Amino acid sequence: MEQYTAVICEAWRRSAITNRQVADATGRGDSIISKVKNGRYPMCADLRQRLIDLFEMDRVRLFLAIEIAGKGELYFDPPFKSVCHASVCFVQELLTLMHEDTSPEHRALFAAFSDHTIGLVAGRAGTGVTGRISTIIPMITSLIESTDQPHPVVPSNSAAA
Repeated sequence: MEQYTAVICEAWRRSAITNRQVADATGRGDSIISKVKNGRYPMCADLRQRLIDLFEMDRVRLFLAIEIAGKGELYFDPPFKSVCHASVCFVQELLTLMHEDTSPEHRALFAAFSDHTIGLVAGRAGTGVTGRISTIIPMITSLIESTDQPHPVVPSNSAAA
């Protein structure tokens, strides 16, 4: 949570929003808001969410910077923003592959470019990110493959009675 607080406070510093405006928008007192901004008072989950909304922060990019890359300061890095956008597009494409009406040719084409795409996207984000993204690919692949298999029909209890 410390990284989230640090990134939110940095966004706060970069914004033109005064402590008084933050206090009004969050329903907190001026004193508490000042202490939170200066790191002398812990930021609760509710306040954290309100500040993310107030500063119009991108939740996906914030999550990827902290939880995937492990470097909250990347949130403000323009190339990282591009990497996040590409990653979200990549995941959206993966999710479309799970629909039954997706052609095998489309799946094969996507699979052919997956390793290369992951390498480019994750490589721009920094070392260690490629490994983290690569660890989830087998899980996603098996999920996609399971949609290709016919699912057995399990009789309900009322039918068996």
